[in-house]
Amino acid sequence: MHTKTPADLRADLARNLRSIRLGKGLAQERLALDAGVDRTVVSKIERAVTNPSLEILLRLANHLEVDVADLLREA
Repeated sequence: MHTKTPADLRADLARNLRSIRLGKGLAQERLALDAGVDRTVVSKIERAVTNPSLEILLRLANHLEVDVADLLREA
């Protein structure tokens, strides 16, 4: 098993969130508004520059109708 770093996990999250969001045809602003988070938070997650809280991950996953694990899945 490969040992992951926090940077690896942020990169996986960034890639998965962006891919799922775009696959559903959502702009960052629409996802953020509907999920009840700030748009800058979505932007920072997608650029892998922040560690979102579990609450924010859950809000995003619920709105995107995916499991939190799908957001963190290794590419």
